[in-house]
Amino acid sequence: MRQEAVRDPVTHREKPMVAVYLDGLVQAGPFLAVLEYLYMGRLEQHGADLMQVAAIAELLEVFDLRMMVANILNKESFMNEEISKAFHVRRANRIKECLTKGTFADVIFVVDDGLVPAHKPLLLAGCDFMVAMFGSTFRESCAAEVALPGTNCACLRAVLEFLYTGLFVPTPDLDAMELLVLTNRLCLTRLQALTEQYAVDELVHASLQKVEIDAQVILYLEMTQFHNARQLAAWCLHYLCTNYNSVCRRFPREMKCMSPENQAHFERHRWPPIWYLKEEDRYLRLQRERQLEEEMLQKQHPRRKWCFWRPQHTSPVS
Repeated sequence: MRQEAVRDPVTHREKPMVAVYLDGLVQAGPFLAVLEYLYMGRLEQHGADLMQVAAIAELLEVFDLRMMVANILNKESFMNEEISKAFHVRRANRIKECLTKGTFADVIFVVDDGLVPAHKPLLLAGCDFMVAMFGSTFRESCAAEVALPGTNCACLRAVLEFLYTGLFVPTPDLDAMELLVLTNRLCLTRLQALTEQYAVDELVHASLQKVEIDAQVILYLEMTQFHNARQLAAWCLHYLCTNYNSVCRRFPREMKCMSPENQAHFERHRWPPIWYLKEEDRYLRLQRERQLEEEMLQKQHPRRKWCFWRPQHTSPVS
């Protein structure tokens, strides 16, 4: 094993890479099967010598792979599902540790509030934006540092953890709207949807804690529409329509400054609707008019007091 200039299969440029020379007895097929297991956590039986795979796994101390081969040879491959699940858990933890410590990082992102180390192979595997940036003739493809303005460390780490492990784990310092901007920028639709759900959960939780969220929902609405966060935008529209009167009383200027499309949506879906308010006004007006009429009638015909008397009967003269 030594470092030498090797042609990068992605950029087709020569760059310093670690070259590992294997013994001639190691066949390419079984070794590729081991690599595929280390990358994806599965063992394909087609075209691979299982005994060779087991020998390489023993040499590299990949003991769970050796156990999977033994299960296949013993006609007990159904037991491999649990081994594969355990492998994925360990793999995710190790990859997350590499992200946290920056181990084996080959690129550093420069964001607004600091530096974030990353790993190009994992970025290329999960993000088309990164494929275009690092796998083409852009200058970023061979740069040690890549500037990524308009975002921060917390958002970028959340993106990297999702690309590395497939999990979205919000942290206390994470701003949902800033993350939505970054996910839209990187075309990560799955992470964008998870972030939208996280933002809704945070708003609902704040509302249940009696925290005022009207101003935040107004702020979110047009930003989410601009950055293609359609699910969160739909939730904001629903909230503003449901609480239309109270929101308009508190933020009349902001509601009037909404886009024509949003204004039209409010007119169609606001609660209570305009027809209901008109009917309510008509009912209250008629009720007042009737009360006035009754009062006028009472003034014109006041109540009379009736005197009840009993006639006196004279006794007959004896």
